[in-house]
Amino acid sequence: MSPDVRKEFVDRVKAIDPIFKRGDLEAFWPPLRVLIAMAPNRADLSQKKSHYLTSLAARSLARGDPDAALEFLDHADRTLDSSHLTAFLVNERAEFRREAEKILKGKRTHRP
Repeated sequence: MSPDVRKEFVDRVKAIDPIFKRGDLEAFWPPLRVLIAMAPNRADLSQKKSHYLTSLAARSLARGDPDAALEFLDHADRTLDSSHLTAFLVNERAEFRREAEKILKGKRTHRP
């Protein structure tokens, strides 16, 4: 990855992450889509994107929002070239998906 593309990616993550931290997902999604659309043919950047989306899912789970976690994981599935991903990244996403689905299943079965 050229240093310019890497720096642009990191700078964009730093710019949008505070929006996520505030919990304003409506404002967060448009710049996230721009970030994810960067250099789709770059395997190294796809790997960074996958890890970032997975971290957003993990942070959503920590907030108690499994629906948002699944949205981030689904977005990764739809937008990233799976041939660019390592087994670790694929397994990482699958693990957080299982956790989110387990939480949602528990919520459905415990409704009054």
